[in-house]
Amino acid sequence: MDGKQHSADGQGVRSVTRALSLLSAVARGPKTLTALAGHSGVSLSTASRLLGTLKATGYINQDDDGTYIPGPELTAMISATDQWAGIRSIAVDTVQALHDLVDETSAFFVRAGHDRLCIESAESTRLVRRVCQPGERGPIHLGAAGKALIAFGHAEDQPLGLPAGVNRFPASSGEHRTLDELRAECVQIRDQGYAYSARESTNESWAVSAPVYRQATLLGVLTVVVPLTRSDDEYVRELTRITCEVAAARG
Repeated sequence: MDGKQHSADGQGVRSVTRALSLLSAVARGPKTLTALAGHSGVSLSTASRLLGTLKATGYINQDDDGTYIPGPELTAMISATDQWAGIRSIAVDTVQALHDLVDETSAFFVRAGHDRLCIESAESTRLVRRVCQPGERGPIHLGAAGKALIAFGHAEDQPLGLPAGVNRFPASSGEHRTLDELRAECVQIRDQGYAYSARESTNESWAVSAPVYRQATLLGVLTVVVPLTRSDDEYVRELTRITCEVAAARG
């Protein structure tokens, strides 16, 4: 292979990588050209050129205000591979409603095997914030979202992904907990209607999660995740109340 062919191949791979990065960003929600260029680390002209190609092939569209949104081809791909498609609209609406009220990062978690999986989120606009993007996952036995999924799914006596015979597990803070303590907490979580955690799944944040039901079926849990710098008791109580109210109203 000569140098020109190798250079052309490299350019092609780079263009594909950049186009996929743009598609991934658009799939997570409407974005401006500037936001997409920043997300993908390319110039405005490069982003505009790639987006033009993606628009011409039906993978993206533009709203009346010029923001880029998924086109029919991308929408079809997402729907065909999204096992959460049936609850996606509820997750989006619930997360956005909570975010609009508190301007803290809000997320919708579901259970995926022994993990808690974020399928939708809306990030706080505050300078100091906890980032939680769709696709984030972690052990289900740690954190408010995981504990809420266990408790409201009545799954505390089921396998939670820990090795056989292991009864103790560490949190991000370094504190160790036991399965017996987790089971007891699940009873309390069901009684109070929400789960709370601080420095469990991440060492610098706290979270509250409340269940979202469709009729009697648990769809997932609505979660607010907040830096420890904003963790006074009154603020925790206020966000807990709002999170529970939004979760109950949107199910």
